[in-house]
Amino acid sequence: MSTPRPLNPALYGVRQLIKFKLEAWAYFDKSLAGFWASFLPAIILAPFLFAHELYQFNNGASKLSLMAFVIVRVLAYVVSWTLFPFAMLYIVQLLQRSHRYFWHLVPYNWLQLPLGLVLYSIYLLADGGAIPVAVASYAELGALVITAIYGTFIAGVGLQVTTGTALSLVVLDLVLGMITSELISRI
Repeated sequence: MSTPRPLNPALYGVRQLIKFKLEAWAYFDKSLAGFWASFLPAIILAPFLFAHELYQFNNGASKLSLMAFVIVRVLAYVVSWTLFPFAMLYIVQLLQRSHRYFWHLVPYNWLQLPLGLVLYSIYLLADGGAIPVAVASYAELGALVITAIYGTFIAGVGLQVTTGTALSLVVLDLVLGMITSELISRI
């Protein structure tokens, strides 16, 4: 069975990104429509994240009611996927790379799909007791390292900036994610 037509090029592009191949960019739709389509991984990953979050809720990780918890987590998820692209609207202007915005964010968003599938699968296995919780912690650390490596590659090529600038953009994304997570956890 083949993958639906609109996904094929992007998924093939992700495979090429994983191999650090520059030809990967040829498989991504770097238009406004392609940008919006690059949020499809967020939709695909959402059930995995929310299954993990509900497990945490059922184990007393929150003092909120279930409805309030779901609302907060949905809003947090939307913010986690949109804050960095929003910040990048301004950063690409500062870097004088506005014309390369989609070249960076479309592949970057699509890369989250394989990373998220692996990480959320490990979380769910840990939640179910199939693997130790410590394995999930190590996987999270590994995901940060992998995100830094591939994110730097994608930002460097996509925006045509130096490695230092590209890495600083990845760090910005991670910091924004941590700040968002911390603020949400206080709710």
